Amino acid sequence: MNFIRRHEVWVFLSLLVLSNALFVTLIMKGVLPEGVYGMGRFALLGSLLFGLILLVRGWSGLREMLRPMVEWRRSPVLYLFAMGWTIAICIVVLTLKGFVTGDFLTVSELAAGLSGLAHPKLLITLLVSSFIGEIVWVSYALRKLSEKLTLYLSGLIVGVFWTLWWLPMSIYNFGIIPDLPILALLFNQMGIAVMCAFVYHHTRSGFLVLVMQLVFNGTILVFPVTPGEGGANTYWAFALSYFTAATLLFLRFGPGPMLFRRRKGVEGAPASPEGDAHLFGH
Repeated sequence: MNFIRRHEVWVFLSLLVLSNALFVTLIMKGVLPEGVYGMGRFALLGSLLFGLILLVRGWSGLREMLRPMVEWRRSPVLYLFAMGWTIAICIVVLTLKGFVTGDFLTVSELAAGLSGLAHPKLLITLLVSSFIGEIVWVSYALRKLSEKLTLYLSGLIVGVFWTLWWLPMSIYNFGIIPDLPILALLFNQMGIAVMCAFVYHHTRSGFLVLVMQLVFNGTILVFPVTPGEGGANTYWAFALSYFTAATLLFLRFGPGPMLFRRRKGVEGAPASPEGDAHLFGH
């Protein structure tokens, strides 16, 4: 127990990666039915976290972890930013692709993407995955890591473990967007984690991060940026653009320093509850 308490977040992230790899492998080997995959991976994700927090910190730890999810009263401008960020990245990437290759985005492609997204089962999966993902990767892992590390570095680490969580599905090419290049997936997940860190720091709202993640998960299914719809090069361009844009936001608006703290408890330390939200009018 003392070891777990001292290294809580690293124990959790390691268990998360190993348990998911075992879960997916058991499905692929036919030990578990494929039907348990859809919601089972998120049930495993959430139960591991809730079980660990209850074991180490009890009900008060759970309340503290879930507290950001009820922080929703933020400026409409912040919601527009959260909802428009991924859409803007997609439009920029696909427009530049059009100038380079002559293959511009068409209304029929968007209509086909929206039609596919409208499936009720898919919408429920997106909602559950975004909700559990926000709690696990942001409300817990990101906040816990940033107690000792800079927020940007914490985002990169979360992105690495997030990729490792996706790795079994990517290797088996099962249950996710097919044919994802693993290195591009790494940049994509690091970009997502860094962006979540940025938005949470400046707003202190887990609910707002959830909204951003819901839109992200839906947007990449509507716009042809995945390997199956836009090709591997398009996905690479999207992943690198997302990561670069999130990093530039950190460089411009902070918090800094980005990788190493200059003085413990002052620069780069976790922000006050108010954060730097004034930068975005909150």
